[in-house]
Amino acid sequence: MPEVSRLRLRRTDHRRYNAAMNIAVTPATDERRIPALRLLFARFPVDEQQTRLHDALAASERGTLDLKHLLLAEMEGMPVGSALVMLQTDGIALVWPPVVSCGATDSTVVEDVLMREICHTIDHGSARLSQCLLTPDDDAETAILSRHGFERATDMFFLARAISSADATDADRNDGLTRIKVEPYRPENAERFARLIESTYQGSLDCTYLNGIRSGSEAIVSHKLSGKFDPARWGLYSVDGVDAGVMLLNDHPDQDAVELVYLGVSPTARGRGLGRRMLRQGLADSALRGQAVIFLAVDCENHFANSLYSEFEFAELARRRVLLRRPPGLARQ
Repeated sequence: MPEVSRLRLRRTDHRRYNAAMNIAVTPATDERRIPALRLLFARFPVDEQQTRLHDALAASERGTLDLKHLLLAEMEGMPVGSALVMLQTDGIALVWPPVVSCGATDSTVVEDVLMREICHTIDHGSARLSQCLLTPDDDAETAILSRHGFERATDMFFLARAISSADATDADRNDGLTRIKVEPYRPENAERFARLIESTYQGSLDCTYLNGIRSGSEAIVSHKLSGKFDPARWGLYSVDGVDAGVMLLNDHPDQDAVELVYLGVSPTARGRGLGRRMLRQGLADSALRGQAVIFLAVDCENHFANSLYSEFEFAELARRRVLLRRPPGLARQ
């Protein structure tokens, strides 16, 4: 049977087949899920792998981790590779690049078969952008993704800072800002949150590759998924009656931590210390709640934000390179 015919046949039951290497790629459902996840976590230290497997399965059960497009590559019935793509509701596809077992005859072929399937899934879905985070020195995975249209966009800093009792009183410091009103997130003001978030993107140096990709409403949906969403911890700040800034904090109870999911100031309100005020109040609220750590991710090119976080003594925990791929139709536009 010609290779093209075999490929078409396999696509009717959602499988991909490479005749030369006898590689089949299937969604890792049911009994395939655990072998696929074991392969995906194989590059982590051995003593971490079982914990990561357990956490991933638990998150999938809770609905906070989408494993619908977890893929397993098999050769003669033996697992030889795994990869994952998650299609988010905000139009972003998150990609975990292929991990290939030592039993694969040709690792490059397995990688490319899996990546072609990932790209097929993305291009036939609603994603407007595909994103993958790698360590800056991971040349092997960068090469895999580059072969399939991914390009470097920027680097992200992952920062953290201990929360102390002193933070609980620091919010009272006189910073010259008056007539500030803070409103928690509610269904009635959700549209104002969305409009304000969109306005904060204007002229921002943070993740500029997302400009025009997702709306404020889509960003809200995405931000709710990180950690534990509590509307009381999302604040819309207005100055003199004008919506000016937004701060979104999500709890991570298992780590006794809080995540600064998003901090943004509208262009007309910048340069007045509002970002500093919001961050100081976020730290004070977290201290009163007894939380130990606050963490965040920020674009390395966002010099203004990084200067603010340095002022508050955040320290770098890790750095990740952002690789992006746009679907062919969107890239042509």
